[in-house]
Amino acid sequence: MPRIVQECVERIKSSVDIVDLVGRYVQLRRAGNSWKACCPFHNEKTPSFHVNPARQTFKCFGCGVGGDGVKFLMMFENLDYPTALRRIADINGIPVIEEEENPEAARLRMLRSRIIQLNSLASSYFHRKLCRGKEAAHVREYLKQREFNIDIAKAWELGWAPPDYRELADLAASHGMDSRLQVDAYLLGNGRSGAYPVFRDRLMFPIRNVRGEVVGFSGRIMQEGQDPRKYVNTAETAAFRKGELLFGLHKATGPIAKAGMCVVVCEGQLDVIACHEKADIRNAVAGLGTAFTDDHAKMLHKYASKAILCYDGDNAGIKASEKTFRKLAQVGMDVYQAALPPGEDPDSLIKHSGADALRQAIADAKPYLELRAGIELAAIQNANDRAALIPRMADLASEIADPTRRDVAVVDLATRLNTGLDDFRSIVNDIIRNRKEDTRKDFRQQDEPSYLDYDDPEAQYGMQEEGPVRVVPIHIHPTILDIIIYAAGHKGMQEHFVDRIEDLQEPIQKLSGGLILQRLMEKMPEPGNDEQWQEFIASLTPEQAAAMRAVSNEPLNIEGDLQAFVNSSCDVAVRAAIKADIDAIRARIFDASLTNAERAELGRQLSELTILLKEDAPADKKA
Repeated sequence: MPRIVQECVERIKSSVDIVDLVGRYVQLRRAGNSWKACCPFHNEKTPSFHVNPARQTFKCFGCGVGGDGVKFLMMFENLDYPTALRRIADINGIPVIEEEENPEAARLRMLRSRIIQLNSLASSYFHRKLCRGKEAAHVREYLKQREFNIDIAKAWELGWAPPDYRELADLAASHGMDSRLQVDAYLLGNGRSGAYPVFRDRLMFPIRNVRGEVVGFSGRIMQEGQDPRKYVNTAETAAFRKGELLFGLHKATGPIAKAGMCVVVCEGQLDVIACHEKADIRNAVAGLGTAFTDDHAKMLHKYASKAILCYDGDNAGIKASEKTFRKLAQVGMDVYQAALPPGEDPDSLIKHSGADALRQAIADAKPYLELRAGIELAAIQNANDRAALIPRMADLASEIADPTRRDVAVVDLATRLNTGLDDFRSIVNDIIRNRKEDTRKDFRQQDEPSYLDYDDPEAQYGMQEEGPVRVVPIHIHPTILDIIIYAAGHKGMQEHFVDRIEDLQEPIQKLSGGLILQRLMEKMPEPGNDEQWQEFIASLTPEQAAAMRAVSNEPLNIEGDLQAFVNSSCDVAVRAAIKADIDAIRARIFDASLTNAERAELGRQLSELTILLKEDAPADKKA
């Protein structure tokens, strides 16, 4: 954003009438030469918040905050300094003068200003059509069925774009806004046959930036079959950058601060409006038919430190929120998930169960990883599923930027996954280290997971392609990995390990990657035989196969007593399996939900395994 010249800054600040500015947000009462009210920044019953018009300052003698009009707006609306200045300039009609720009930058700034003027004119026109137009009766009926009344429509300036564009074109022309500007604003599109109206017979949502300027639109179809696209958004323009805009943020900045720097993130515009107007949850925002971007996350982190994801209440909805979790966790935000009932979104939940049900679901929101782990654990059917889940959850935990918060999540997940804390922490640290070393390709097929989003305003149903499926390799325990390498590269050792397969059953079941070893023993691929090796790899799950990329079946030249070497490897594996049991019990024993009897039983098992481990120790270590 270009810098405002200092002379203009001083003019903006001097234009502030602090009584008028504060009075827009707080009910003031005169008290002698000043004004007073209950402080908007902390709870109090006796007014201690004073506004001094002579000094153009405010001061709360309860919580101690104070400053000028710009400071008040920054605190109340949760804005940064430049945005607060621009907001005051808008209120007082002061043109913002920025530092000298090159000709192209100046042209784009002027074009952006003209597009916003045209959008504002169009938004008012669409709104009048919705409220008064006879031909918009079907749109009003749709809103009535969704329980969005006229007051809600006015609060968000909802509108209707009629099929015939000529009236809006004439209105724009009467204000000196020609068809070229209408194309630049994406109210008109350029086709093979010339310009055409982008929005026809659609429920219109004005899209505003954080300053409240109408920078674009999102339009929803009103009749099934009229267009394969359920929503159409304004394309990229000089004023509209979809990846940088969040629907409802201009209304939510202040409520986010009042909610303890907490934001509720929804999937769509109607959900946001329902939160604000039907449930008085005014700290809600949403993306614009696309998953969260890095820019979304960075912008949101300016206003909030905690996010509650309020997506569809089925398992798919919670899993589909993964990308949003990753983006927000990467910038340092605490991410929670509201567990809505299956099949419900915020608006439908209010309709079926009332606003209190939604408020309660948000109040009961749990950390995203806790809820996600519960869903994944409930779906586990075998040891292979569990082996794949551990690195997948570790990969998610690794996204948490703050080391302290990340380690808290690691401890919690190790308990829930019934795995050793040290091993799980090691997996997380390995992922982070590989990411820093720019070798994360072994962990991801693409930067982010891809999901089909049938409500994507840009998507045509039935024509959207699903991106590559995210595959996270399972973690192979070092002891198991050693055996796999030896068995894959030496036929004699492979046969000796098969002879000891009964002894390896516990390690195969208890150690991560054990199922790969079991499949290797079943297939017995000949070392150096690429065809047999590829057949073995193809028999693995995608997560297992990804973990085997670094393993070769090239023949190994091993000398010495092979049987003794195999026996030693099996003994080490057995001890590692016992240690894994001990680590798992130690992780579970701190679970606060355990009864005293359950904790005592775990203690007994821990004692027995510890004794067994000592008895099974090599002779030199016993001595």
